[in-house]
Amino acid sequence: MAAGIDIAATFNVVAYTIFLYDYVLTFTREVDRFWNQPRRTWAFALFIANRYIALLGRVPALLDNFLPHSGGIDSPVCHNVHLWDQVIMAVLQLIGGVIMIMRAYAFYDRNRWILGLLILVALISIGICCWAFLLKSPSLVMHPLQTRVVGCLGPITQAQASRFAAAWGGQLLFDGFVFALTLSRLLHIRSTGERTFITRLIRDGALYFAAMSVINIANIITFLVAEPYVKSVLSSPTNMLCVALISRLMLNLRDPKTRVVSYVPRWMCTLPAEHEVMRAVIMLYRLVDP
Repeated sequence: MAAGIDIAATFNVVAYTIFLYDYVLTFTREVDRFWNQPRRTWAFALFIANRYIALLGRVPALLDNFLPHSGGIDSPVCHNVHLWDQVIMAVLQLIGGVIMIMRAYAFYDRNRWILGLLILVALISIGICCWAFLLKSPSLVMHPLQTRVVGCLGPITQAQASRFAAAWGGQLLFDGFVFALTLSRLLHIRSTGERTFITRLIRDGALYFAAMSVINIANIITFLVAEPYVKSVLSSPTNMLCVALISRLMLNLRDPKTRVVSYVPRWMCTLPAEHEVMRAVIMLYRLVDP
């Protein structure tokens, strides 16, 4: 069973290491496209919150793995570490959800019906997560003789795994909905440049949302079918990957290359040329900086 705990700890450390590596790779772009800009918008605040809460707030996850003299997984120290870690993960998912709503809302040219649908699905997702985390779970103790003194990782019962899978399923519902909206919009947009469809998938976020959905599906399956000591092995990597992808999406939208008008909606093609150009510029500005 200790081998299962070591596997979970290794995955957590690898996920955080990759996140730090991605942070270093994109730091100069962050400075250029956010810190050096004269305006401070909601997009700036959400980007910084998403990036730095993940960078600093996930430290308890490392303590979860290597905290010396923790007293075992049922000790008050480990309970507080687990609680803090879950709060940070929930906050990050909430920030990511707000960013995704802003992105899809801007992508649909601020259509209020789309905003209403997004908020409805988000509330359903939040409701599922609240049910999963607030409902009292049975004790984590499964094999008292195998309790570790170092670290706070331990087994997860099938009942707990089902609730965690439901919580991540709520997130998957929202991610999948945003991906479907983005992909549908891309399929109905008239391209006027030489960009390929894959390029537009990356630029406009569809590929990011698809990747988040895929890793989330893998995480849910792991909770449901894996051994008790490795059920949460993809939980931290999923959270870190979602944060990194959201950051990459926002950095990509601030890329000066994306400020070149490369497509316009079908209805815009019927307008006089001077109106078309003006509305295309306004629409693109909303996409880049909602």
